[in-house]
Amino acid sequence: MATNIWIGTSGYSYPEWIGDFYPTGTRAERMLPFYASHFPIVELNFTFYRPPTRPMLVRLAEKTPSSFQFLVKLPRTISHEQRPLDLPGFRHAVEGLRERGQLTGLLAQFPQSMHCTRAACDWIGTISKELAHLDLFLEFRHRSWHRPGLPAWLAEQRLSLVAVDAPTLPDLFPRGWMPSGSTAYVRLHSRDAAKWYQSGQERYDYDYNDAELAEWIDELTRHNQQGQIQRVLFLFNNCQRTQAAVNAQRMQTLLGIHRSDLQLVQPPLPIEPRQTTLFASMTSEEQ
Repeated sequence: MATNIWIGTSGYSYPEWIGDFYPTGTRAERMLPFYASHFPIVELNFTFYRPPTRPMLVRLAEKTPSSFQFLVKLPRTISHEQRPLDLPGFRHAVEGLRERGQLTGLLAQFPQSMHCTRAACDWIGTISKELAHLDLFLEFRHRSWHRPGLPAWLAEQRLSLVAVDAPTLPDLFPRGWMPSGSTAYVRLHSRDAAKWYQSGQERYDYDYNDAELAEWIDELTRHNQQGQIQRVLFLFNNCQRTQAAVNAQRMQTLLGIHRSDLQLVQPPLPIEPRQTTLFASMTSEEQ
């Protein structure tokens, strides 16, 4: 069975991408449809800063073909501030995408300040129970989580681990693959150790070269010799100056059709434009 490879970026609504990735003059409301013609999946990052509503996410999905997929990041009020009362509302919001068949999963990015403690594990258990039956992927930043028993514990909780591409620093979760489930989710941030603890824009200002991208293809090959990985998600979070989109497209090229055991998922066909009718002026279909 071929392993399906999904490639996209962390977010899509970046004004600085206009002129390089988006055509000059692209309006904000046209960014997602254009993006969806180049990539089959996107990671929604705005949900980290502003908890989404169900209508909000459904409206986004309606701008994309039905085969386009979303990964939704948990709000910081859940992953960082640990507010249990925010969990039901978040679940209700993402159910709209799930019902449309456009929700690949949820991303919980925990802060570097969250160490591997019993209290932290209990909080993850609370999240897991509230979001049961939804695919939940965990990204740990602190190295204390990198321990031999982690994959087994995640399997018991029916959770999956995010593999991070980040600098090699003493307290950071190490770069590399730790197999967890049938889906491998890789987030590529940056390898610039000098900028990692600067502002967000500086932290993720990094341009991956072909050799660095090829390392992940080699990792996939090494860990998938038995064919247990059914799906791989490569999401680029180095979103400064169009680098995420450029690197994502380059990864598409490197994977391409050169590997018979890897099936690169192509961007979906664009939505057919609505036909103008005599009664168009009497409708209110425009979003």
